[in-house]
Amino acid sequence: MALCLHPDCKTRLKKKLEEQLGTIDVTNKSFLDMKSTVGFLIAGEPLPKHGSSIEKLESFIGERPFYDFLFGYLSKELQEQQDYDSAVPVCKLVELEQYSNVSGTAHRLVELFDTLPWLYKFSIKFKSFLSAIFPESTNRFEISETMSLVKPDDKFFEEYPLQSGIGGRDRYLFGGIYLPFFDPKEWDRESVYLQISTSGFVGKYVSTQTTEDVISTFKAFCGLSIAIRLLKVEYSYQIASPKMRFIIHRNIEGKWIIDETEELTENLSSTISDLVFHDLDGKLDNDPKKKLWMLTCLSKLKKVFRNKDQTETEKLILAGQWFFDSYLGRNELLSFVQTMVALEILLGDKAASDVMGLGELLRNRCAYLIGKNHTQHERILGDFKEIYDIRSKIIHRGKSRLTFRERELFNRLQWICRRVIQEEIELIAENAQQ
Repeated sequence: MALCLHPDCKTRLKKKLEEQLGTIDVTNKSFLDMKSTVGFLIAGEPLPKHGSSIEKLESFIGERPFYDFLFGYLSKELQEQQDYDSAVPVCKLVELEQYSNVSGTAHRLVELFDTLPWLYKFSIKFKSFLSAIFPESTNRFEISETMSLVKPDDKFFEEYPLQSGIGGRDRYLFGGIYLPFFDPKEWDRESVYLQISTSGFVGKYVSTQTTEDVISTFKAFCGLSIAIRLLKVEYSYQIASPKMRFIIHRNIEGKWIIDETEELTENLSSTISDLVFHDLDGKLDNDPKKKLWMLTCLSKLKKVFRNKDQTETEKLILAGQWFFDSYLGRNELLSFVQTMVALEILLGDKAASDVMGLGELLRNRCAYLIGKNHTQHERILGDFKEIYDIRSKIIHRGKSRLTFRERELFNRLQWICRRVIQEEIELIAENAQQ
């Protein structure tokens, strides 16, 4: 549903923007000069400071919604519709023919802003082994109303084209004219893609909450998949590999048009590439067993993501994200803390921790949630005391590295975190059936 700002608010926005457009500089006729874009902040002053409209905007753009929209939209428009000109180091935006009608440009941009949020689908190449879960009758496996695993077929090719027909856009979508080997040309029929539907705003050279939320959801899916042993991380050495990227389509008048791509960080791309199927240490030794295990794990994830608006499920999804973050990069100290944060999200309680201390609270809750007998309880209680001591040393005193024993306890911490997540997922599944 569109914003539908109050007419008086739109009138003031247009007036303010018209006043500021003349202050905006463009380099080489193609890029906004960020130093000059303070005028976009001033132009956004008429937006309400409180209320549902600004809360909605901040939820899918960020704290500077009008600025980020103008910067992201105009950056995209300039790249797609203007030719790079090295002979013109700097010019005013309004000196370009397309923006010379200042009043018309301000009116157009504010009216576009008022049509937000826009509908998007983010697609990323995932794990080809998951193709085993698809029956012949369909190419889509729904995880939730907004997230699916998809195996591209002819219909998918037609519905989600990888060319927009806009020359400036198609030239840069997959790495630019100097990196043609990044252009996928077409969807990979042998791969499985994870596709996430959302609404909001995606711009050029700005990171909006829309994109951040999709990446967080993707990381949560990966983290929970590791916890329930659908996936595992097998680190590999890669000299140089292209970064992974989301392919972003926008719905315009009922059709999905490729709009942008979002490149993931090197650490995130590398770790996703290192995700492999978890065969339960060789127990899944044939295709029927593997398929059954995939479907069992995905069934559990469906219960989580289909109930994501419930408080406990929201905590679980956030914990899954932090748990996955603990596998990114090679910083052991950071990974240790991130795993502890995942546990604190799931088992922490401010009121109870104020009474007995956070470490003691987590220690007891872990022991009695995942320990199946007295011996296991005692071992977890003992190990967790050492683990929490390491956490305190890292946070309060600082450490340069983990010792061999501390690495053993870090592995134990990751196991504890996986087991806690598994138990929490089981509880959500039980509640969903009631």
